[in-house]
Amino acid sequence: MKSFTAAMVLGLTAAATAAPSARASKRQAPLCILNSVMNNPQPVDVQASINQWNTDVNMVNAFLNNVANILHDPAELLSQAQTAFIFASDEPCQLMTLASQTDFSTDVGSSTNSFGCAVNDLMAVFQTHVLNNLVTVTSHPTDVPGAIAAVADINNFRCCNVLPDADVLWLASADDNGISNVVQFTAGRPDACATITCDLATQCKALPS
Repeated sequence: MKSFTAAMVLGLTAAATAAPSARASKRQAPLCILNSVMNNPQPVDVQASINQWNTDVNMVNAFLNNVANILHDPAELLSQAQTAFIFASDEPCQLMTLASQTDFSTDVGSSTNSFGCAVNDLMAVFQTHVLNNLVTVTSHPTDVPGAIAAVADINNFRCCNVLPDADVLWLASADDNGISNVVQFTAGRPDACATITCDLATQCKALPS
């Protein structure tokens, strides 16, 4: 199952290698801020991974919450979208660590439990609806309607899929490693989530753990 996870995350980070980002080009692809731990990650690795993923989420949320104020400033829109892309590109790296935990490795690829469901859902939506949309914004920062559409799609899938999936993975990993008292296990939401309805989204939380 770990080979499945590796292939999945490599696919999720593939878009990063072609992104037109000056800051991103300074680092090697895949763009991991904190490197994945694929060989039996220990509680300290899991704690570091959840903390980094939480930082990633908050940085992407900051861009999503502020984008309306910078739509007509192409230079600032490009700069902030590039920063958001760097942190978003790290999220699959932390997914790889959590999915590589021995206690959960057999769940990866499953659709009958919450952990496997969350991994599968992220595999299905993250690149297309988060990374690719950020690439769209950085590639065409003067295209205001295009940026609005891209951000709307990011918000929809982060609110309804990506961040609820992170909740599942963070909580299960924290409980399993005895670190629920020292890590965040609910991902922050961008402001747009207050007005987005997720009735049709995959509900991994509803499945057995």
